[in-house]
Amino acid sequence: MSAKTYQTLVERVKRQIGSPGAQSKQCAEIKRQPDDDAEDWTQLLEDLGTVENVKMTFLDDKAEHVRLRWNPEESMA
Repeated sequence: MSAKTYQTLVERVKRQIGSPGAQSKQCAEIKRQPDDDAEDWTQLLEDLGTVENVKMTFLDDKAEHVRLRWNPEESMA
């Protein structure tokens, strides 16, 4: 795992989560890309798993396609 490749992955996922469509639905689907390092992807999922009020649903058996749902009202409570 390299800090640079991990940061690139995090930035891509942040853009997906921050998109207007994802924000209005409070949901985003993220997919591991062929050039994403496997260790980086695993670390990202572990990090997302520690965020309060974020639910991850795995949409495939390899955990390479994941639906994220969040509830900002709960996180402010």
